Amino acid sequence: MSETGATGDINDPKMPIMAHLEELRKRMIISLLVLIAFFLVAFYFSKQILAFVEAPVLKHVGHLQFDTLTDPFFTHLKASFFAALFVGFPLILGQMWLFIRPGLFKKEKQVMWPFLLLSFPLFIGGALFLYIVVYPFAIDFLINYDDTLVPSLRVGDYLSFTVRLLIVFGMVFEMPLVSLFLTRLGVISAEFLSKGRRYAIVIIFLVAAVLTPPDVFTQILLAGPLIVLYEISIIVARLARKRN
Repeated sequence: MSETGATGDINDPKMPIMAHLEELRKRMIISLLVLIAFFLVAFYFSKQILAFVEAPVLKHVGHLQFDTLTDPFFTHLKASFFAALFVGFPLILGQMWLFIRPGLFKKEKQVMWPFLLLSFPLFIGGALFLYIVVYPFAIDFLINYDDTLVPSLRVGDYLSFTVRLLIVFGMVFEMPLVSLFLTRLGVISAEFLSKGRRYAIVIIFLVAAVLTPPDVFTQILLAGPLIVLYEISIIVARLARKRN
């Protein structure tokens, strides 16, 4: 049977707890199989993937180094895993959506659709912005900060550092989408964001100072887009309020 709520309709039938657990198990297995399949493909192209990640720094150091005999192999495994997770994320997110969708009201489903459709493209945009715009300047500053020192970078450390920054920048670019989501849920409003603009700008520059090297130009490269994204978030919040 189905039930109707005050905020919308749940058109999917009720399920007992064991059926929910079985559905969860099914979605987890599918997600795992997707991740394994992408991992195997990525491992086949692991040299190309690693070369892509290393490209911004190779012009400064020539070659990255390793300390132990197992470092090259495990670095390729790590690069393949991150690539598989990166490419397979939309499909894994889709499996999560299929699991939670039956328990949502119609209005809640409408709130979720923009997140499902736009979260991955925005994440890609943030990661590409780091790789193309910010990272070259950051690497140049850090390596040339002291000309008396000779760089000797380990490939594992460099890969971990780069992946962390890619994730951070990708998540930062989700700001307008988070604004839309919270506005549709009634948690924040455009007026709240507008009144907090001055404090937000201060926080943005503090975040940029933490995430980037200690030079003003690189910090502005991150803080500028963040301020633009904050203003876009205000516009998105206003549009979401009018629609509600």
